[in-house]
Amino acid sequence: MLLLAAPCATAGEWTLPIFNNDGTIEAPAVPPPAVSSGTAVSSFTPVEIPAYAFSGQADIEALIESAVRTSTSTVEVAVYGFTLPRVADALADARDRGVAVRVLVNESHVFTPRVSDQLRQLMDSGVNLRVLRGVGRYGIMHNKVGIFDGKLVLAGSFNWAVTANTANSENAVFSRDEAITAGYLKYFNWMWSFSRAPADGPGAPVESYGQPPQDPARPIMFNGMLLPHYSFSPGGRTEADIVGAVNFARESADIAVFSFYSLDIAGAVVNAHKRGVKVRVVVDRVQASQSEVGKLLLDNNIPFRWSQGFGGKGVMHNKFAVLDQKLLLTGSFNWSANAQDNNFENMFYTASPEYTGPFVTQFENIFSKAYAPTAEEITQAARDAQTETEALEY
Repeated sequence: MLLLAAPCATAGEWTLPIFNNDGTIEAPAVPPPAVSSGTAVSSFTPVEIPAYAFSGQADIEALIESAVRTSTSTVEVAVYGFTLPRVADALADARDRGVAVRVLVNESHVFTPRVSDQLRQLMDSGVNLRVLRGVGRYGIMHNKVGIFDGKLVLAGSFNWAVTANTANSENAVFSRDEAITAGYLKYFNWMWSFSRAPADGPGAPVESYGQPPQDPARPIMFNGMLLPHYSFSPGGRTEADIVGAVNFARESADIAVFSFYSLDIAGAVVNAHKRGVKVRVVVDRVQASQSEVGKLLLDNNIPFRWSQGFGGKGVMHNKFAVLDQKLLLTGSFNWSANAQDNNFENMFYTASPEYTGPFVTQFENIFSKAYAPTAEEITQAARDAQTETEALEY
């Protein structure tokens, strides 16, 4: 049974569809929009890099551009898709200035007729660009990470894509913590060791890459549980740490994730609700139609809503949770078996009010505008999704 391309929908993740282990489609596939050339170096004015940013409220492309243009020694980038023109110009210019630039992208984005103009620009300008595939048939390199001069890390849900900046509900987090930057750099180098030059052509399916680097300190204390500052996949402990953190929540669990398929995490969420934790969950509308988790949550009387991007378009592409209003988890990691077992992903953890407070506010903003489906609507959406999937099979 062969699955062909997914139905198109506006999304920042725009090439081949992502599949779950059971073959269901995890993310819609759309080509990038046409983009113009980037901003000239002479017109660039550095901007202050904040601790966090939300699409629709900040020009995240401008923040990334500033981080690249102010870097003086190294820039490491690991991104799923890439269509940001100003950042492409900045990376090419950084390479010309003598900055050691390394760019790692998902393999299928290079070996496709729809390769973006920005990826072509990087390759043509001599930027050291390499490709990486995930584990097995469905695994991808799904990170959205930048490391600048080994002193500043960018993580979060934000794909380096035009739609992420202009339509999707996204977040970006920045950190100058030395332990965090060192951990992300170690992970980048680990991924780089498995990567291929585009000239080598597509790689064969990989059964395992071994265990990714881990945070040896696990310095965050959350209600008696020790958590890391970061976790990585494929493999690793991300799913287990999410389950553990939810199990240790005492007051509230505000969850906004693009796709929620993990029954282990869903079970922890249901149990938290049953012991009196105020649980609220919002997921992307399209992704919700393909997962049984929504019905499970609704059957257990957990407030559950569907959302999209901002301005009536795009997707709700965040992958974050705020627990007890004092612990934030965010990154590229969708709550799925594919993210845990097959994809290259990251999760960023912090108990700093500098991050948790604004993310609490952002969750309220998303949840208040989201739609609360009925059980019948969830069932019908699942039937519609199944019909669409079956139409793609032969």
